[in-house]
Amino acid sequence: MRRIIIKGVLAAVIAGFCFATPLRAQNREKAWELYPYLGYVKFASKVGLDDSPSLGLNFAYHWTKRHEVEFGFGGTSTNDTASGKFSADLITARVNYVYNIFLHRRDKIVAFVTAGAGVLDFSTFGFTTNPKLVGDEQDFMYNYGVGVRFFGGERAGLRLDARKVDYSKKGGGGTQNYLEVTLGVTLVLGGA
Repeated sequence: MRRIIIKGVLAAVIAGFCFATPLRAQNREKAWELYPYLGYVKFASKVGLDDSPSLGLNFAYHWTKRHEVEFGFGGTSTNDTASGKFSADLITARVNYVYNIFLHRRDKIVAFVTAGAGVLDFSTFGFTTNPKLVGDEQDFMYNYGVGVRFFGGERAGLRLDARKVDYSKKGGGGTQNYLEVTLGVTLVLGGA
């Protein structure tokens, strides 16, 4: 828990430095974007896992000001809600399409919608009476969400987004889902 608080304070300090410079437009064609984030995962009740903090890294390529493709890696670690005797680690790798919507005439505030697909690695371990609950599993996942970027510097800003992630369990486990809300610093590199 202490590490999460330290990372949150560090992100806030970096964001403060980003907003200390004059405001300028950030979304550019042919630019790369880097987005390290801290987040919170809220699992659906039928999943049977405790809600937990998450962290990850997204990077994107803007082929126009409005269109970009984003690659993301993230993860979280949690426990089961029933007994707390086994742990679960979720690691995701995904590709998303992002459509930008400019809310300010100088492009300082950019909302976006996103959708994509990827792979979710679900690892469980611990003590349980059901050995089928322990092990590794890779599942197909798809996600969709919305977010907003607040640009405060020539190359950086603050980003907030929320995504719903759906995935199908192997072996007939049905579709399960969770909601992830993230906050981080977005860094824009290069561009025309």
